[in-house]
Amino acid sequence: MPKETVTTEIEAPMEQVWIYLTVPKEVEFWAPNVRELRIEPSGSFAKDSTRHFKIDLNGKDVTLETQITHYIPNELFAETVIGGSAGIHEKTAHTRLVFRLISLAEKRCAVNFTVDYEMKGFLNKMLEKVMMGGVIAQYKLWFERLKTYAETGRPV
Repeated sequence: MPKETVTTEIEAPMEQVWIYLTVPKEVEFWAPNVRELRIEPSGSFAKDSTRHFKIDLNGKDVTLETQITHYIPNELFAETVIGGSAGIHEKTAHTRLVFRLISLAEKRCAVNFTVDYEMKGFLNKMLEKVMMGGVIAQYKLWFERLKTYAETGRPV
């Protein structure tokens, strides 16, 4: 199974970055193409919660649904794609996204993001590098924006 990892160091306390990663309104400040994010059950970011995203994907509004599969407060959460009009769940046998915060100093941490996945079908496997390359590029941009937001307090 292919796996990609992106690590971004941030000059901000781990607890603050955790809030920016998990509170829906905060995500909307640094992930510019996330138009809306809500969690079900409402306000409950924990194992088995579902996150519902409305995303601008290349000028087209799409939805994405993920379910939290692992959760360690202020340290790690993992989610899997379970639905949405973006169709990721239709092209992959599984897609797992892991967000881990690593303390580097008192007011410095790293976000370690890993995606592992398995494509379905011959055509999707042929286009894997293009499709997943776009996903990884998007997350790299998001984490650079998260870094700017966490370090300056200004939405990007």
